[in-house]
Order: sequence, then structure tokens, then C-alpha cells
Amino acid sequence: MNTSNQHSKQADFSTKSASAGLLAAIVASLCCITPVISFLAGISGIASTLSWMEPFRPYLIMLTIGVLAFAWYQKLRPRTAEEITCACEDDQKPSFWQSKKFLGIVTVFATLTLAFPSYSHIFYPNSTSSGVVADQDQTQIKLADFKIKGMTCTGCEEHVKHAVSGLNGVLETTASHKNANAQVKYNASLVDVNKIIEAINSTGYTVTESKVSDWNAENALFQSTTFNTIKLSVKGMTCSGCESHITHAVGELDGVEVVKASYEKGSTIVKYDPSQVRKDKIVEAINKTGYKVVENKIQE
Repeated sequence: MNTSNQHSKQADFSTKSASAGLLAAIVASLCCITPVISFLAGISGIASTLSWMEPFRPYLIMLTIGVLAFAWYQKLRPRTAEEITCACEDDQKPSFWQSKKFLGIVTVFATLTLAFPSYSHIFYPNSTSSGVVADQDQTQIKLADFKIKGMTCTGCEEHVKHAVSGLNGVLETTASHKNANAQVKYNASLVDVNKIIEAINSTGYTVTESKVSDWNAENALFQSTTFNTIKLSVKGMTCSGCESHITHAVGELDGVEVVKASYEKGSTIVKYDPSQVRKDKIVEAINKTGYKVVENKIQE
């Protein structure tokens, strides 16, 4: 009887562990779930309410993985002879909440929740500008660069872009949570920069600094950007999946224009802007994937 009670307690503990893991996964992604909920509900001002939780996200992810791993261990570990005998005596199937199926559903849902920041942008419509491009006075075309506080993921970026792109006179909008900024190309005769700031602030994120310049001058600056190209010898790649892993890791770096990895040649070619990213940062990004850059075989 004691063994029966012990087995029942272990099953209950496994169920509670699964629930705790799911809760931790949801909390870990609240900083990115909230902007989507606020957008769908039409309450833009609450988008950045939980952005303060973003620094705790790595710890919550580790907690989720640890709790779920323990729950699976409880389910899959070999049973003792006493537990097997007890199960035969009770002849009772575990409830759905204590089953592997429930734990599997919780694990899948928790995984999707943890990965939410990577696909949150799909919940936003494509941002389209309302300004008329043809026959505009080019002297009125401006480029504004805003420093923004509170963005933590791609969903935050889409929230800002959607709010700004709805203004008449806005031609193009880009946002980056990594750089904590947004750039807006607009027609100053149709929309004032203060209106753009107001639109961004209405999302719940905050503009802390703004800079406005003539588009032609900025455009000339962009065209004069000089890119460097390096060829790195990389050890450890064995398939196209390895290539994709490296391409994604390096492509995430600001200033990287092109990444081409080849497991057959054991190399990776990177075209980048040296004013935004250093060569050693590219090497570091590849090494973090588990593959190894051969330092003495870097060609420039």
C-alpha cells in the first residue's frame, strides 16, 4: 500500500512538473506575446508593458527545460519490482493528466511558446506605406532615425512598423529590436516628424532620441558603403543542415550582406560592412555554432 501511495505521488509530481514547465515557458515569452495580444485586441498602449522581463528570459528558458526534462525522467525511468507489482495489484490505468500523451502535448506547446519570438511577426499584416511615391518634391523627402526603448523581438518591430506605416506620407519603415531603433523615410509636406514619434509612442514603446536628415544625402551615404569579403575555412560541416546553421548564425549579425557556406568545400564566404561588424565577430558567431574556423586559413 505504501508503494502504491508512493507511485501515485510520483505520478502527481510528474503532472505538476509538466504544468510548471508550461507556465515557465509562457512567462519566458510574455515580453513578446503581449505585443501580439495588444495588436489583435486593438490596445496598442500595452505592447511594451512586460518588456522588462526580457533579461530574465534565458533563466526562464533553462527553468522550463529543466522542469520538463525531470518530468520526462519520472515518466521514462525504469520501474522497480515493487512498483510493477503494485501496478499489477491496482490494475488501474493512469488518468490522461498523468499520461505520457499529456506530457507530450505540454512539451510541444512549451516548445512553441519558447520559440514564439522567432515567428511572432506572422501575426502582423504586411506594412504598406500610404504615401504617394510618384511626382513628389524630392526636397521634402526626409529620413528620420529614432532610438526606441522597449523593443525585445521581431513582434515588437512589426508593431512599430505597422503603427508608423499607417500614416499618410510615410514611404518606408524599418525597425530593429537589436539596434533599438527605427528608420522612417517620409514626405515632410504630408506628415510631421512629431506625428511619427506620437505613432511610435502610442504602441507603448518610447522614442528616446530622434534625428532627421535629407533623404538624398543619406541615400548617397548608403550608396558609398564599402563591403569587405572574406573566405573562412570551417571544420565540422557535413551536410546542408550545417550550412544553414552557419548561414543563419552569421546572417543575424548587423552589417552582414551575404553568407555562403559550403560543407563540400569546408568553407564560408561572407560579404560584410566593416563599419558595422568586425571580422572577429563573424568568426566568433561561427565558432559558437559548434563548428570551428581555422584561423590561419582566412582569406580576404
